[in-house]
Amino acid sequence: MVTATAVRTAFAADVGGTWVRMRAGSVGAPVERLRSPSILNHPGRSVEKLRADMVELLCHAAPADSQAAISFGAAIDHLTGTVFGSAPLWGAEATPYDMGAELRDRRPDVAWQLVNDVTAAVVDFAAEQSRPGVRRVGYLTLSSGIGMRIADLERMRIPVDGNGLQGEVGHLPVMSSSPELRGLLCECGAPDHFASIASGPGIARVAERLGLKTEIPEWLPEALAAADPQAQRLLELCVEPVAQMLRTMWCLDPHLDLIGLGGGVVEGLGAHYSDELCRQLGQATSYADRGWSRAQLADRLVFCGAGTIDALRGAQRVGQWLPGITS
Repeated sequence: MVTATAVRTAFAADVGGTWVRMRAGSVGAPVERLRSPSILNHPGRSVEKLRADMVELLCHAAPADSQAAISFGAAIDHLTGTVFGSAPLWGAEATPYDMGAELRDRRPDVAWQLVNDVTAAVVDFAAEQSRPGVRRVGYLTLSSGIGMRIADLERMRIPVDGNGLQGEVGHLPVMSSSPELRGLLCECGAPDHFASIASGPGIARVAERLGLKTEIPEWLPEALAAADPQAQRLLELCVEPVAQMLRTMWCLDPHLDLIGLGGGVVEGLGAHYSDELCRQLGQATSYADRGWSRAQLADRLVFCGAGTIDALRGAQRVGQWLPGITS
């Protein structure tokens, strides 16, 4: 039994659809990387078995009497550890699953804390990129899925709603001016979500709708570098919902001083993506949105390259924020 004064061993894991990264000890300790027990890696396996395999993996890896901080790639109730859904892990399955309770039941010696991977990322982003005077900071990831978190640096608070959620923007209705893109499916199985167009799989679906029969991840960067008009149109359509969302957020929250953009889409397309987003944000749409200059955007947006933000490191840093993750 751990006494009240005992120091627990730190254990952190970053759970994604393809890989699970784990580290016992401090930030500088070695990282173990294993294939994730997910529907992406095991498409024929039942969701029940995938969940059991995930619990087994984490329970086996956590040291005895440790403090476990888990960054989980799913919509998760930060107050209880209940997981509502994760397309990369479990496909369209959306029955709530109390993973926190399952972990605590299996390994009661471990102090488990589960947060969404974007929550871990915004904590890491705030630690690495914020500067004096920044009041609120956000982090938006555009990858196989889309999520965002906003943290209040002045109060050390990451607010959540009554379901323990915040920023599941990938599953909001998409803001697009292009009628030809209506009806595109999200990875969760529903049509016309933000992620239906702006995520990695969404870009591939838009390309197919436009009649582009090619391997998009390999073709698109080279085609953009060659100023291919079809590639430029594809990028414009897929960036538009992101620009629309950022306009709306800054209109509603003028104290949102800094936003990081990361994930596979941003990293893979690099300057092509950042240039197109800044171009669209520079256009005035009304008196409420007069357009943002490049200098203004450079002060408010950070495009995060590979390795800049680390959800595993963020999970290890999240402890100081835990009292402020409240509804």
